[in-house]
Amino acid sequence: MTATPATSVTGEPVRIGMLVALSGPFASLGENLVRGLQLALEEVDERAGDRAIVVQVEDTAGNPDQALAKARQLVERERVHILAGVTLSSEAGALRDDVVAAGIPLLVSNAGLPGLTRDPKLRSPLIFRVSFANGQHEAPFGRYAYEKLGYRRVVLTGLDYSAGHDKVGAFGHHFQAAGGRIVGEVFAPVDTADYGPYLQRIRQYDADAVFAFYSGVDAVRFVQQYAEFGLLERLPLFGSGDTVDESILAEQGEAALGFVSSSHYAVLYDSPENRQLVQRCHERFGVGANQFVYQGYLTGRVITEALRAVDGAAEDRTRFLAALRAVEFTGPTGRFRFHPESQGAVITVFVRRVERLPNGELGNVVLDRVRDVDDVSF
Repeated sequence: MTATPATSVTGEPVRIGMLVALSGPFASLGENLVRGLQLALEEVDERAGDRAIVVQVEDTAGNPDQALAKARQLVERERVHILAGVTLSSEAGALRDDVVAAGIPLLVSNAGLPGLTRDPKLRSPLIFRVSFANGQHEAPFGRYAYEKLGYRRVVLTGLDYSAGHDKVGAFGHHFQAAGGRIVGEVFAPVDTADYGPYLQRIRQYDADAVFAFYSGVDAVRFVQQYAEFGLLERLPLFGSGDTVDESILAEQGEAALGFVSSSHYAVLYDSPENRQLVQRCHERFGVGANQFVYQGYLTGRVITEALRAVDGAAEDRTRFLAALRAVEFTGPTGRFRFHPESQGAVITVFVRRVERLPNGELGNVVLDRVRDVDDVSF
């Protein structure tokens, strides 16, 4: 990937390349990331100073090779000033070296590859992440599960790819550090249709509960089949917030009731900024907000805040990167800022429980919060 030199031209738009999975098992994630970005850009009438902001969205299908090819196309042919999005950790890993070599700022909207911001050998002044490093909100939940939920013996289960192992591993490490015991681990491939063999293995363990990380259609299947398998009566199911995100909660139905999770976002968190995001999402797209809409919104908000600070001069990389590092605002979950070392977001961790709401719908009701969790210290 080679960056094409660009100079600021009066009236020339600021070009953002958005790389997301819009097909395959993670398509709903990408769709919602794009929705959130649109909401943020519409707040500023899609302008930075006297320049329009335009977005070109490319489908990566959750495939690292396709993500890299699309990124190169956006940089070399479309001459984008900024790359954003990136759904999966594997995609982030594939993009990292080319992004750095091209000198293109990258705003990661979702991919939680920990080393991208945590590892001094991988992090770069060009790379920022608005969401979380895998494990960032699961790590404090490990101690919480031991001290507040009262679990002592837990089975870990998740999707068998990097994010699954990172998230499940972070929870398990901190659960054990608090005094708990991991009695078993069961991982399943992405896009598993029949979870029966994996549920049978889970059933064999003597445990208090099962911690789960699944996402997208896999989360729908796993939670439903867990209930159908008759395990809920004996082993409570809890875990990462991705597993019961609002984007899939209605599909999961009754099977998700009572699921306690940790997340960096809560649709039902009561703040003026969050109420506005939820309302605008419903009015604009006819769908409810969720963590991916939130992350897409943060991506757009960070970009527009930094562009405003440099009067739209995205081509001035030194000033623009400095402006990105300095971005701070009150967002839907409170104060947003980047950690100065990692350039990853400092988050509030929400502990939520799936309940039936007064309107009859299911929702993640906030039980507790852990503030100021960065992606370096866990």
